[in-house]
Amino acid sequence: MQLKQDCVRYVLLSLEEQKFNMIIFGANDTDIATKLADDRFSTDDIRYTLFELFSGRFITAEITKFKNDYLLRVTSITWAGHELLDDIRDTEVWRKTKDVTSSFSSISVSILKNVATAVITGIIKQKTGLPL
Repeated sequence: MQLKQDCVRYVLLSLEEQKFNMIIFGANDTDIATKLADDRFSTDDIRYTLFELFSGRFITAEITKFKNDYLLRVTSITWAGHELLDDIRDTEVWRKTKDVTSSFSSISVSILKNVATAVITGIIKQKTGLPL
């Protein structure tokens, strides 16, 4: 499966809203995927993104292995996850970041974060004249 940049942003923004009572009980990846699936992202897209965010240490979770599947109980967004989200939260920054990365067939999350950081820095320089 392919990790979709827009899905990463969508999932992190949704988790941040705390609609799943994650802090107290954790939230099951299947329940999260069912709530978030829409015409852009399937439940498989959401689950895959959650597992990859966990693997990349952008969210904390407990993983349980079953005979033919896994269950991920998401408990929070990590510091690194909040940093990534803060870099890609703004719609203008996100649009420009996607413009820069769209010519590549694949971009890692760390490169995505670096590009978003550069875009934010450029916008701040342009609006304030500060040499960052």
